[in-house]
Amino acid sequence: MELLDLYDNYGNKLDKTIVRGEVPNEGENIMLSVAFIKNIEGNYLIQKSSAEKGGNYTSTGGHVIHNEDSYTTIIREVAEELGLTNIEDKIKHIKTFKYPDRYCLFDVYLIDNINIDISKLKLQTEEVEKVLWLSKKEIIELIDNGSFLESHAYIFNNYIIKE
Repeated sequence: MELLDLYDNYGNKLDKTIVRGEVPNEGENIMLSVAFIKNIEGNYLIQKSSAEKGGNYTSTGGHVIHNEDSYTTIIREVAEELGLTNIEDKIKHIKTFKYPDRYCLFDVYLIDNINIDISKLKLQTEEVEKVLWLSKKEIIELIDNGSFLESHAYIFNNYIIKE
């Protein structure tokens, strides 16, 4: 059982928790932390999620669990899903926002100027099938053909390509 803290519509932490999978009350939200990872050539590390997770293309991220902040979450998720560590000096917070028509907030990060060989990453196979370096144009093509996770496409279009 995974507990999640609840937040108001402005990102203020409430003194309440919920079990992951339960629906919060009106005005309450869970928090998700998402990072787009960009290399020195300007391409983004994109994951193809495992079949169990839907098989979509996506960025890296996950739920902010009870008593964890979103910055710690993104460090944990990047390490768990990709085996990538020692990235703290590359993380830049972009935006916190309430996702339209959903009971969740997103904290968006950019991990910039990464220089890694993706063939050496240790992927969490339960969640990640493969990773690719893709250009903005290639990501937009995946979004346009419906292959990119909707919420991460929204983040990319509204916050990342403007960076």
